[in-house]
Amino acid sequence: MRTQLTPPYEKFAYAYDRMMTNVNYTRWTHYIESLFDKYDYKPRTVLDLACGTCALTIELALRGYKMTGVDRAVGMLDIAKEKAAAHDVDIELQYGDMREFQLNQRFDAILCTYDSINYAYDETELSNVFQCVAEHLEPDGLFIFDVTTERNIVEHFHNKTFASNYDDYTYIWKNNYLYHSKMCRTLLTFFIREGDLFRRYEEVHQQRIFEVSTVNDLLKSTGYKPLSAYDMYTFNRWNRYSDRINFTARLL
Repeated sequence: MRTQLTPPYEKFAYAYDRMMTNVNYTRWTHYIESLFDKYDYKPRTVLDLACGTCALTIELALRGYKMTGVDRAVGMLDIAKEKAAAHDVDIELQYGDMREFQLNQRFDAILCTYDSINYAYDETELSNVFQCVAEHLEPDGLFIFDVTTERNIVEHFHNKTFASNYDDYTYIWKNNYLYHSKMCRTLLTFFIREGDLFRRYEEVHQQRIFEVSTVNDLLKSTGYKPLSAYDMYTFNRWNRYSDRINFTARLL
């Protein structure tokens, strides 16, 4: 069987929402709004960077925020358009890479959630992300994002394989963490029904683990004031048991 290698999330988009049913986007939305409240901030315009299929974007749009979504996977954006129409919400969707997007407008707040930041390959790329965000954020605006941690990768993904079979697709998800480079490499194999046959696709995903000190140093060097690094869904400082760390920074 011939295998077609596709960019990250292009074919994953087909199954993404069904594979992520465990993610509570309503809870995530409430947490983001609680951060707005904590910092006494009332944004109107919000950019969701690396928005994917817009599950979180739609939740926020339904709460009255004027939402824009950016993603580099066309397949994800196609599904996002369908979902936004089904929910009857107006979301501006744009194709773009978080490291070099250009929208020629500024937003009151910018989000980058679900460890999308970890797709920055190294510190240079992470700095590029922060700089691009700064160019699109209003002065004193909030930048809220999260990162996955080494503990999360090692405990839950390293050398583990996940697989599941459905009527229209099958996936195999293999993970390997490279300690020396702090890089998690994921090979996703999909068998997707196309007519009477199944076609095989593969995607390679790489996520870099960043230390909190590195993230804060890069935020400072690109014009932000780091406000917090919390254990996810809490207002507690991150710790060595954190699987995900949520950062909030203000643009100076």
